[in-house]
Amino acid sequence: MPEFFDLHLFQSLGRPVMLAILAASALLGLHGLINLARPEPWRQREAWFGLAAVNLLFIAGFLLICWLHLRIYLELPLELPARLADWLNQQLAAANRGAAYGMPLYDQDAPPRYVIPLWIENEKYYFWFMCYALMALTAWRRLDNHRFRAALLLVLAVQNIILFAAVNPFSETLPRFFAEIAPWFSGDAAPMARIGLFMQLYPKMIFYYNAHYMWLHPPMLFVAYACITLTFITSLFMLVRRQLEIETLGYDYAKLGYLMLTLGMLLGYPWALKAWGPNWWWDPKICSSIMMWAIYSTYLHTRLYANKAAMWYFSSLLGILCFAAMIFTFLASFFFPGEHTFQ
Repeated sequence: MPEFFDLHLFQSLGRPVMLAILAASALLGLHGLINLARPEPWRQREAWFGLAAVNLLFIAGFLLICWLHLRIYLELPLELPARLADWLNQQLAAANRGAAYGMPLYDQDAPPRYVIPLWIENEKYYFWFMCYALMALTAWRRLDNHRFRAALLLVLAVQNIILFAAVNPFSETLPRFFAEIAPWFSGDAAPMARIGLFMQLYPKMIFYYNAHYMWLHPPMLFVAYACITLTFITSLFMLVRRQLEIETLGYDYAKLGYLMLTLGMLLGYPWALKAWGPNWWWDPKICSSIMMWAIYSTYLHTRLYANKAAMWYFSSLLGILCFAAMIFTFLASFFFPGEHTFQ
């Protein structure tokens, strides 16, 4: 926990929320296993209330994350003495004259503040899995099939076990962000050293944390990921048995996911030019995202020929392949060097 910023209240409120999400999801996962094995539905009403409770807990935790980000905005401005600010503005003005995208000058009356979106670091997993939980709730209401509902609950349980055990935003709270800003707030550096720290923090604040695209590009992709997960579940069922209502449900979520994925990728293009310049194209995650988008496009087009022989099963395999491509695309950020690398 950084000494310059008290996270105790945030973490103490968030931990019981995550424990409750884990406990409820584990029980729902057990319920899902039982219903997958049964020919008749079992305790559907209780499972519905449990799924609704998980969604309410997710929303409560998300509101806590909103509160944390508001505190960061209010309490952690990058303040400079007036003499240093004047000298800095001269340097920024000179640098901006030769840059395609300049940085705003320092305003002594309104020092720059972090306007951090709600889906960075471990919070992105929280947002992604919350989107899936909300979609699982709507899919449950749309389709009265106890085995399909059981599959929804099993995936929810797996996601939330991963969330709690490996990427809990309430136990590991923005570790990279706080590590970056710790030197600025933790000591009294010499004036030129302080300017050097400022110039390490300020460009990333402008082009990453405070970028308008950051409020649109990542959440659209995570909504798409949740939709792809729903399509994956329906595709598994379509391989086993042809049920038009399940296929229709998966296709509806696929259309939403495809729209979000396409818009999210398009919005990432001007952001990449602004933040990285013209050499962004061969970033590994961008290349794998295009691959995923192409598979997704093929899946949607096969729906036009669903009545042809074997096309039903081919479409199902593409839905499963698209999910695998999504996992590969996400993992590419961890294992391949590039602008999107999380390491």
